[in-house]
Amino acid sequence: MVYFVFGAYTYRSRVKVREIVAAFRQKAGGVLNVTRIDAADEPDAIFSIGRTASLFSAKELCIIEAVSAVRRDIQEYVMERVGAWASDKTLTTVFWEDGADVDGSEVLEAIRDAATKVQECAPLGAAALPKWIDAEAAERGVTLRAEERRAIAVRYGSDLWAISQELEKVRSGWSVQEEVKTEEKIWGLTDEFLAGGRGAFRPLENLLAAGHDPIYLVGALASSLRSLASVWWGARHRGSKAATTKMHPFVAKKYALLAAKTSSTALEAKFVALADADTEL
Repeated sequence: MVYFVFGAYTYRSRVKVREIVAAFRQKAGGVLNVTRIDAADEPDAIFSIGRTASLFSAKELCIIEAVSAVRRDIQEYVMERVGAWASDKTLTTVFWEDGADVDGSEVLEAIRDAATKVQECAPLGAAALPKWIDAEAAERGVTLRAEERRAIAVRYGSDLWAISQELEKVRSGWSVQEEVKTEEKIWGLTDEFLAGGRGAFRPLENLLAAGHDPIYLVGALASSLRSLASVWWGARHRGSKAATTKMHPFVAKKYALLAAKTSSTALEAKFVALADADTEL
């Protein structure tokens, strides 16, 4: 049997591989011969697939990472053998590729065609992200309020690895509420800055007085400006959906409203102002 797990979202794909290993270990009653091969570091180990059966386990599970990175002769060996591995009743081979683009890679296309099961870990859409966060939180015994979930989603977008680390911090006693309060103050500054006028001076003064690093605040302003510029461009070039794919719906709506009343001249002036501030700091 052959599994092929790939996609741009490494965290999800690694979780999927762990699930496969756990399922096979359970089937084997805990006795399973598992071989892991990082093809980028030890490419010749691929020649040993199917030849390392254990005296204590009738079945073998082999996990191969980054087969697309190996030299041509090994790729040809994989293409020649992958069909036999797929029909083997005692051998299960899992090919894992980090962010692989299958089309155009001869060896990956061959694996995909021969695989018993194919799992592509594509980006989570904005609508699916809150459910994923809730599921991950529940698995860790963590309960999040709606505003806490939104704060995490807005801050990290679809970076599932970063979100999982934040949930681990919550389980260890870190307060999302305190972080939310701080984030709201910074969002207040960025919103006033993007809207124009003199409204940004008071929140900036308060944040600096509270000890926030000026470099961090300039970075927050720059990040919000990049997002606004992306939405502004998308709205004028029929690419609004692509521009907001990784944004939380609340954030996308907010920037869409701002973009509608922002001129290119105003955007340029803000970029210049931030570049000047960065240089001065």
